[in-house]
Amino acid sequence: MTGQFGVRPQDLVAHASHVEAIGDQVTTAAEAGAAVRPGSDAYGKLCVMLPVMLGALQDVVVDGIRSAADTLDDTGARLRATAESYAATDEASRQALARIRDGM
Repeated sequence: MTGQFGVRPQDLVAHASHVEAIGDQVTTAAEAGAAVRPGSDAYGKLCVMLPVMLGALQDVVVDGIRSAADTLDDTGARLRATAESYAATDEASRQALARIRDGM
């Protein structure tokens, strides 16, 4: 690689918190979508099948929203694990450099 980059583990943890908070909001949206259903008489007697058809579509949408929430939660956990890995690597490098310095 020709370029350099720096990662601050605490910034990754903060970002993970934001991602997880959004995941919580998306979970709330999925729960709301699953809880609210039109009654069988919501569209009158002529359109009695409409709530059934909408219910099937709603199930697909709610499943998609739940999947998005799960992905956000997983991403938050992975960001936290990455931050821990960076912190551990930084600490190991610091200790190695300290041993070299102390040996001089």
